[in-house]
Amino acid sequence: MKPEKTMDPVLEFAVKQFGTFLATRGRARAVRESLEAEIAANGAETAVVICLAGVDAMTISFADEFLGRLYSSLAAGDLIAAGVRLSGLNEETREAVSICLERRDLVAVANDGGGATLVGRTEVLQETFAAVLRLGELRALDLAEALSITPQNANNRLKRLVEAGAVQRRQAAVSNRGGREFVYTVCA
Repeated sequence: MKPEKTMDPVLEFAVKQFGTFLATRGRARAVRESLEAEIAANGAETAVVICLAGVDAMTISFADEFLGRLYSSLAAGDLIAAGVRLSGLNEETREAVSICLERRDLVAVANDGGGATLVGRTEVLQETFAAVLRLGELRALDLAEALSITPQNANNRLKRLVEAGAVQRRQAAVSNRGGREFVYTVCA
């Protein structure tokens, strides 16, 4: 009998508490620092849901200071969470977030009822994320085979999705080829 997998704790961060129209870098910095403090207090095994429901709009500069810098910290490994998702995006907030992430060459996962999608995405990462969703649990070689790409390319794409908090990585048993091998799954 397999041991039951325990669920990672989830931190829900409601952005509406800071207003319905969000502007200025100074205000965004305060929101980001508040979220970063909560992430640090909850630990690296905590999944984060950034809820934008009730926020009517935000400026691109607010989105950049809040989410652009947050996702840059995740990508650099300066901030660690089990996964990060956006929820409650409307057309206005999705556009601002998408623009700021595209400018930084970053992606984020949004979950708005219709399933998980990438924001700020490139077509290559969208294709990769769709394959990970389809395959469920996979190794880089599985992705390479599914997309007809090289294993190195698959590793690079998966690394970007891990940095964005879209995909989790855990070490598998040592491979028969002598190197470390990882298993990837979509963050819950």
